[in-house]
Amino acid sequence: MWRCNVSATVAFALILAYASSGLAQDFGYGGQHGPEHWSEDYNRCSGKQQSPINIDLVNVEDKAYPTLEFFNTMVTPKVMHISNNGHTVLVRMTYEEGMEPRVRGGPLSELSPFTGYQFEQFHFHWGENDTVGSEDLIDNHAYPAELHVVLRNLEYPNFESALGKDHGLAVMAFFFQVKKEGTESYEDFTNQLAKIGRKGMSVNFTNPMPLRDYLSWDLLNYYTYVGSLTTPPCSEDVTWIDFMEPIDITEKQLNAFRQLTANDEHLNNNFRPIQPLNDRKVYKSVLEPMPFLNQSAIPFVNVENAANRRSYSPEVLLSGFGLVAALIASAFSGF
Repeated sequence: MWRCNVSATVAFALILAYASSGLAQDFGYGGQHGPEHWSEDYNRCSGKQQSPINIDLVNVEDKAYPTLEFFNTMVTPKVMHISNNGHTVLVRMTYEEGMEPRVRGGPLSELSPFTGYQFEQFHFHWGENDTVGSEDLIDNHAYPAELHVVLRNLEYPNFESALGKDHGLAVMAFFFQVKKEGTESYEDFTNQLAKIGRKGMSVNFTNPMPLRDYLSWDLLNYYTYVGSLTTPPCSEDVTWIDFMEPIDITEKQLNAFRQLTANDEHLNNNFRPIQPLNDRKVYKSVLEPMPFLNQSAIPFVNVENAANRRSYSPEVLLSGFGLVAALIASAFSGF
């Protein structure tokens, strides 16, 4: 009987220890699991290259970069899975093999000049009102929401192997601004959010749209710096690309995010406070000179793979700032 009681006591203690450990690994945006306590369970959250930051425009340095090249961003995914994980709205897209969106060039060319980066997921951060919400700030100004598109360096076979590695991940960040007329793709998207109102709920979007439809129209102008993931484990050596042109969203569309709940409370203010810049530099993109291009003002256009061929021909970016022509597909053997 004594042995049985001892065994039961030990087993119960182990269960309690396991449960406590699980709780310790949770994180949130307030109270004992808020950002100020993340480093207690995740050491990297106290690192020297953390995100988000305040981008002080006085100290930003101009830097010439190759053109950012986008591949397959106009391809419609086979499946678009939207979930409420208690921290954010997380979106994963499934594509036919070889048709996943990829990005190369810009600041990524210094880190992965040949392989580029592949789309993994995108998610959102937002505030309880229009004065807060974004994670990165511009001259201490916060936008009401921010989109993060997470990319994996193709030198690594999967997200887990790229996590925490030297330039294993990149994040393309897009701010939102409230307008009377929002972006059309976000009307259908935010209508889905009522279906994932509580933590743990998910839905497959029956009318998925290409990744390009969720991004800003201007993909030429951005700020960039080296930072970290803004949620635990706060892995560093992440290349950040913050696009200058915000995405338009209506108050109604934004409120669809604010109605979501996590642990019986509204899922709002899911942004991490800004972190010290330390000795890092923030750069503003300047296009490398292309004297052979005609600098006439023409509207933005995307060109996808002709006839749905499985080749990685780059989409052509045209804007009022001039023509940016990507190289032909044969120049990217294997990409």
